[in-house]
Amino acid sequence: MIVFKHRVNREKCICGNSHDWSNTSELNEVWDWEKHTETEPTKCYGILPHSKSPYLRCDVTEVEKVCLVLFELWNIPIPSLIMRMVGDAVSTLNVTLEKEVLRGISDAAVASDAWIITSGYKEETTSELIGEIVYKNRVKNAALNFSAIAVGKWGNIRDREKLYGSNQVCEHAPSPPGRYALEPNHTHYICFDDGTYNSSDNGEFASELAREISYGARRRIPLVTIVAGGNLYALDSISDDLINQVSVVIINQSGPLANILCKHYKATKNISKATRNQTDEDIARDKRSGDDENDIDTVMLEYSFRLPRPGEEPPSTELT
Repeated sequence: MIVFKHRVNREKCICGNSHDWSNTSELNEVWDWEKHTETEPTKCYGILPHSKSPYLRCDVTEVEKVCLVLFELWNIPIPSLIMRMVGDAVSTLNVTLEKEVLRGISDAAVASDAWIITSGYKEETTSELIGEIVYKNRVKNAALNFSAIAVGKWGNIRDREKLYGSNQVCEHAPSPPGRYALEPNHTHYICFDDGTYNSSDNGEFASELAREISYGARRRIPLVTIVAGGNLYALDSISDDLINQVSVVIINQSGPLANILCKHYKATKNISKATRNQTDEDIARDKRSGDDENDIDTVMLEYSFRLPRPGEEPPSTELT
């Protein structure tokens, strides 16, 4: 799903590029990636600079082809478990929780030859933690038996022009610099391109790719989504996972979205156990209490997850 939908000013298009290089023609025209972008064979693939990890730039629609690359071109062994990590760039785990998460994910990955999918953005805590797991396990054993796959937006990556390769030249207009650096310790990098620059990554492509790896080509690989932090944009991909019967694990006290989801899960899990003998007075009291809690959560959402106006940078998701 494209986050940006409308043009906002004369200097910059919704896709993040200047109007001179954008494919939209009218000032108030709705920007649509299917209409205003063109596909062409990618020249951005190879080995990441200063690394032994392969990378690929791909179109946002090429989920099945990416699976073929992972299994047949890069020859990654079929995993026994897939873990998709959902995080954000502002949440920070406390020391105790960080150690528990590191130990739990590391043990699960090593025991099951897992694939761990993150955004690959160095600024996100989850990507950094997974990179740390890879690094520590490589120190212990060079023959790593699990894979950490970064799946992030091409238009969000800093210094992406370096990924064209030494013998290749970018034939298009200069694009805005990306806001995120790639975490350097992942084992593989998929950079999907939806035509936007520095737009919010809600994880939908990573979610779709994880499900295709899990269920495609008659595979039946267990898949779990782990929410450690997260922001409002991640709700779409989490909802898609639940609709597709993917297990979702939420780490409480790991960040704004995870905290709110845990709170409401605890508040609603016993609803089915409510007695039919509840009096009208009890019902009214519970309703007032519920309304008060909802008011608090509405304030939290407004301040913690305020969606940007057209042209604004995505806001911080820190609780206030």
